[in-house]
This record gives sequence, structure tokens and C-alpha cells, in this order.
Amino acid sequence: MHLLSKEHLPLFYLLSFVAVFRLLIAPHLGLGADEAHYLIYALNLDWSYFDHPPLVGWVQYIFTSVFGINELGARISAITIGFFTSIFIYKLIYQINSNAKLAFIAILALNAMFIFNALFLMLMPDTLLFLLIVPIIFAVDALQKNDSVKNWFILGVLIGLAGLSKYTAVLFVPPIIIYFISKKRYELFISPKILITIVVALFIVSPVLYWNMQNDWSSFAYQSNHVVGSPHINWQGFAQSLVAQLVAYNPFLFTLSFYGLYRAFKSGNDVLFIAALFGTTLLLFFTYSSLYKTALPHWSALFYLLFVPIGTYYLYEKSLSWRRYLKFAIGFGLVLSSLIYIEIATKIIPLPDENSIQLDVYGFEKIMKEANEHIQDPSSEAIGITLWTLASRAIVYNEVYDSEVYLLDDRYDQFDIWESTSPLSKDMIVIDINFAHKDIQAYMICDSVEKLNSFKLLQTNTKDNITLYKCSNYQGIR
Repeated sequence: MHLLSKEHLPLFYLLSFVAVFRLLIAPHLGLGADEAHYLIYALNLDWSYFDHPPLVGWVQYIFTSVFGINELGARISAITIGFFTSIFIYKLIYQINSNAKLAFIAILALNAMFIFNALFLMLMPDTLLFLLIVPIIFAVDALQKNDSVKNWFILGVLIGLAGLSKYTAVLFVPPIIIYFISKKRYELFISPKILITIVVALFIVSPVLYWNMQNDWSSFAYQSNHVVGSPHINWQGFAQSLVAQLVAYNPFLFTLSFYGLYRAFKSGNDVLFIAALFGTTLLLFFTYSSLYKTALPHWSALFYLLFVPIGTYYLYEKSLSWRRYLKFAIGFGLVLSSLIYIEIATKIIPLPDENSIQLDVYGFEKIMKEANEHIQDPSSEAIGITLWTLASRAIVYNEVYDSEVYLLDDRYDQFDIWESTSPLSKDMIVIDINFAHKDIQAYMICDSVEKLNSFKLLQTNTKDNITLYKCSNYQGIR
């Protein structure tokens, strides 16, 4: 498939326009909690990390080394991945019957889902898996048809990179096994060539294993508790997970994923059958997980990435009424996503400040500037914050200053590993944000607590009142 051939030029123009649009938007939105956290990975290169494998940090290091530690530099990688992921999904759809028009419409549907307009802008471990899932599907199909050393090696590389991206990549193994069994290719399991895939994949993920060996396997323990955290079913949390997915993936496109999964199984197409096995495995796992812990919408993004486009492809062929429905659903998603992007860049939509979609990512440059104005001696004074989602952004936006930032809480996590010195005995300038308020006097052990000043980020909002306190001679959490 040649992207610049006449048949595929509409896709190239669409993806180029979308990528440029996102590049223009990227500098105008402050960093979110998660993307700031993974950006800190790039500032502290390591074999792996407490909460995730290292590839997201390594990728950010490469891009920010070129484009700088800023909003644009942090997002170019995700925008690039979004461009190539869309090409891979297009190729997946196009191979069904070489219908470029329907494959193009499927990509419109992909970009009409709200969460992908976020994940193709903000780099997350999930974003890396988007880039790998379709090549893995094609690699499995190629290996089943020709078990050459080359194909075993390619599969090993792709599986290894997936494991270096996110721990849930282990879910890619069962559908591969099931597919080979369904094709009665039992000899593949005893072929010496299988060692190529195993050795290559293990070599690529070895940094994760090495780091965990050095850190009491803490990352594996954290993830097992993070995904399924409670021994009891939480039906309310399960319902909240479903509603969150319904909204995040465009309520008019959400159910198309299940239709796409059904048609993939029914299609008789080997590539779609492999995709369906992957999708079923992912769906079962995250459905089970959400029964015990409220699932974040992006956890199941791979499923919707594959099957909303497939569902769109098959539904568009059914009837004129379904084509009209799809045009509405896709148009709704594209228009609303564009308006959100424009609001991010310009704040042109006259919303009250308390309803601003920028509220959660607004103003950390100002917060850190105000806090650092109270730092006279960085060797004996530091900045403290009490919530990890705020600490990630505080650390990134504090890079331009000489002071250090500490997360002051009582749990052990990645921030404790990153801290090169102890905060004890330092005078802490503590940032207290209204929606995450702590009574500093009751929360921390200090010789004295002094209120320094208060300020607001938005004029009419009460959720973002910022108060700075000075905790003299900090001695820990009470």
C-alpha cells in the first residue's frame, strides 16, 4: 500500500491536516497529571519505573532532547504515533476488500472518538501500544503462513516492545496461542524457531526484569493491586466504568465496537479473526477488572481502536439509513472534538471560568513562580506538595528553577525513588490547592507553620484557590 498513490491520497491529506492541527494546539494546553508524570521519566532515565515499564520515558527523552521540555516537545511523540497508528488501522481495514473509501471513513470514525483526540496528543503507555497492535496482528498472520526465522524474529521484537510499553501487553500472548491452535499449527509450539521469539522478547523486556530484581519486584506488586484492587465486586464502580467509556468513546460510536467484534469473528478473514481474538481477550480482562476496581476509560482503548473502525466499515455497507447514522455520529464526534481543541487554544467559547475545560491543567507555571519567590536558599529550603497528581506537574514546571520539589505523603511510590535527598529538616514552601486541601498544621510535623500568601488562577472559580505555607524544619507526616 503506497500512501501517496492516488487512491490513498485522501487519507494522507486527512492525517496531515489532523497532525498539523494537533501541533498547533499542543503548546496551548498545560500538561495533564499523567503526561507530566511520564515526562519526569525522561528527566530521570532508568531501566524501568515503579508504576510502568520504561519505553514511554525513553521515547519522551528522545523527543524532548530535540524539541525541549515544554508542552510542544512533550506531545510531538504522541502526535506522530497518532499519524502512523491511523495508517495501520487504515491498512487493517483496506486489506478486507481493498475499498479505500470505506477504509477512509473508518479512520474518520477513529478520529471522531474523543479519547483518541486526547491520547494522540498526550503520550501515555497506551499510546505506544496503539502503534504496535496492528503490526503484531499482521506478524502473527505472516508467521502462521510462513514460519521463517525472519517472521519469528519480527514477532519477538514487537512483543518485546509491547512489554516494554505496558504490563498488560502480556494479554497479547493468549490470543496468539489460541490462533495457532485454531489453525491446527501445533508444530509451531515445538519448533526450535519459537526460541527466537522468546529470547528476543525477553531480551527487550530485560530492563524491566532487571529493575524489579533490584527493587523487590515492587512494580509487579503495584500493578497487580492497581488493576484489581478489591476482593469484592463493586457494581457501582462497574456502572461508572461503562458510563465513562460510553462518553469517552463517543456515545454514538461506542456500540459499534461490539458489532465490529461480531463481524470480525464472522468475516472469514484471518487478520480480522486474529484481531477478534485480541479484542475478546482485552474485553474480558478489563470487564473483569472493572468489576473490582473502577476502570479508567483509556485502559480499554485498544479494543475500541480496533473495533469501532471495523464496525464502521461493515455498518456503512448495510443500508442508506445506517450510512446516515454513521455520518451523523462521525460528524458529531469530529465537530465536538474540534471545538474542544479550539477552546483549548483560544478560550474563544464564552464558558464561565469554573466550567473551563482547562481548569485541571491551568496555571502551574504561575504556581511554581509564586512558590519560588519564597525560596532564598535552595540548599535548606524546598517546595512541598501533598498530592501526586499535582506533584508531577509541579516537578516538570519547576525545572527552570534551582529549588527541589517533594511529594509529602505517607505512601511509597516512584517519587520516593526519584528523590535524591531527604526533605527532612528543610524549610518547606507548601503548595495547598483548594480542591486538594490539607490542614498543614495537623498534617505535617513542623517547628512552625506560617501562611505566606494566597492567589487565584481563574477569577471566578473557587476550586483553584492557591495558598502557600511555610513549614519550618519539616520532620515528616503526622
